[in-house]
Amino acid sequence: MQRSYRSGQSGFTLIELMIGLLIGLIVLSGATYIFVITVKSSRDVMYSARLNQELAAAVSIIEGDIRRAGSWRQASGNTSPYDDMGKDFNVVSGANCVLYNYDEDNDSAIASDEYRGVKLDGSVLKFKTSGNDMDDCTTGQWDPITDDNFMTITDATFVDQSVCTVITSTTSSAVCPAAVGSDEVRSVRELDFTISAEVKNDSSWKKTVQESVRIRNDFYAH
Repeated sequence: MQRSYRSGQSGFTLIELMIGLLIGLIVLSGATYIFVITVKSSRDVMYSARLNQELAAAVSIIEGDIRRAGSWRQASGNTSPYDDMGKDFNVVSGANCVLYNYDEDNDSAIASDEYRGVKLDGSVLKFKTSGNDMDDCTTGQWDPITDDNFMTITDATFVDQSVCTVITSTTSSAVCPAAVGSDEVRSVRELDFTISAEVKNDSSWKKTVQESVRIRNDFYAH
């Protein structure tokens, strides 16, 4: 006589499977959330650090170079290339632009490649490397100093804060006279500028920098 044996029940019930899947989804959702938060936090740190770094680099270039405006080799027998007002420094009104020059090679003459400038061109800050125009910000060679693949320059404002003193009459005015006559004139030049930028891929990240640059070379005329 042959006996049959009934094996015990194995596996999971449908309810147990559904509960297991639910717990797995909860754990997976938690892990995904933590991952997303970590990635966002890392991205925010990167955006903040790079935005600060890029603007600081641009400001450093602008400040360091503008301070040299009007510089030339002062030696016996040499005539200054700056014999009247406005040849070495000019904030172009309404153009988001400042133009200047200096005698880089110390030959007491200003060559075409010794003219400099900074301007806002669209969403990029640009630096002038050549071109001898001191009134027009559209001429000459201009090269970008900010990366428009990463950030957008939303504003760049340059304000001439120069103070002029007519020494012989001990009076002051904001702008030096074009014709000084017999008066001795001293112009202390200073530039205030404001630059605003935002991250191109996330405009919620913004930064504004305000700086003042004192030009080392005062202008004298008499």
